[in-house]
Amino acid sequence: MHHLTLILFCVAVAAVSAGPAAAQSPLERLIASTEAAFPRAPQVRIVADVAEVCGGGVAGHAAYCTTDNTIYLAPQGDSRDLYTLAHLYGHGLQVRYGIADIALNAIMAERDREAELRGMVTRQVECLAGFLVARAGIEPPRIDALFDAEPMTGAHWGRRPVRAGPEVSIGLAARAEWFARGAAASDLRACSVGDVPADLIAAADQG
Repeated sequence: MHHLTLILFCVAVAAVSAGPAAAQSPLERLIASTEAAFPRAPQVRIVADVAEVCGGGVAGHAAYCTTDNTIYLAPQGDSRDLYTLAHLYGHGLQVRYGIADIALNAIMAERDREAELRGMVTRQVECLAGFLVARAGIEPPRIDALFDAEPMTGAHWGRRPVRAGPEVSIGLAARAEWFARGAAASDLRACSVGDVPADLIAAADQG
């Protein structure tokens, strides 16, 4: 299991890690469940600020740096943190289990379909996120109730510097739809989207 650097803003967190799953915070439950099912998943570091991680210039409150296979999260103290972490885990599973390479090869082969293919990748990320939250025994939130506008559209994952990563928009409704689809799924193959299959991730699932 990956080592975690947890610098949280809640005093109770240090004591929680030793307690039963029911007493853990949702973030801790998501981390524990995902690491147990996917040993190659990114490690998680909870930090005060992500602006200078992975080459600097990172906007927002979270980033997945594929260079060091680390998710950096600066918690805001509400349920949006859970969604953000699950979303970044979705990217992490795609990268660590070969789906990102499949998608990149498809994009390189058909440049005129780049926006369409990146949209498929993003839909799969949301589906994976919903699946991971439900797998952790957490009531999946409604993404369209959590946010007034579409989240995670700026550069938030990729190699160092992560600020140069892709920017993708598929709309808030589409994100909510695919997150809910993943949360209701019993098999990760339900997260296959068009030319972006989920078979490799499903085969690696140890949950």
